[in-house]
Amino acid sequence: MQLTGLTDEHLVEQFLQGEKAAFEQIVIRYEQKVFQLAYRLSGNQDDASDLAQEAFIKVYRYLDQWRAQAAFSTWLYRIVTNTFLDDMRKRKRRPLVAISLDATIPTEEGEITREFASPEAGPEQEYLQRELQQTVQAALAELAPDYRVALTLRDIQGHTYEEIAEITEQNLGTVKSRISRARAALRQKLTETEQYASLVRQIK
Repeated sequence: MQLTGLTDEHLVEQFLQGEKAAFEQIVIRYEQKVFQLAYRLSGNQDDASDLAQEAFIKVYRYLDQWRAQAAFSTWLYRIVTNTFLDDMRKRKRRPLVAISLDATIPTEEGEITREFASPEAGPEQEYLQRELQQTVQAALAELAPDYRVALTLRDIQGHTYEEIAEITEQNLGTVKSRISRARAALRQKLTETEQYASLVRQIK
């Protein structure tokens, strides 16, 4: 049977009927997106690989529990984020978060677009850009895991508030409040950092 053109729902049906190759197709379809989300949350490739692998193992075990009332991707991302949060609670540590190159930078005057050095940029500008990214990463690492998940899903992954509410199983008001507080906390941490303010001025 040709599986590549099947919808997520049909792939799940085929898998539950004994077609193991259907699950392989699900992995192929989502492995890049799952790894990207895992990397944004964990901040390094090794932890991201472990997180993605553990998430897919859970998907394999509990695929019969998915209900088509929710998008399969929403259910899948929920497993990834819950696995991350569970792991954080167990290890009681906060790894660094990778920063989207397209993410905006919070400043006292509002948010500005990060402009990374072009190939023609000099060594000094490249150094400043790396330092700025590391400073933002360090600030994000200090946020609570729930805040990190919310910011990653909204500001890096680009999910809507409604999608985040489904993924995190929180009501819409909680999601909006959590994202707002996370942004404020990140902004405060950054604007209180002398190195950050200096780097922003130099890069501007």
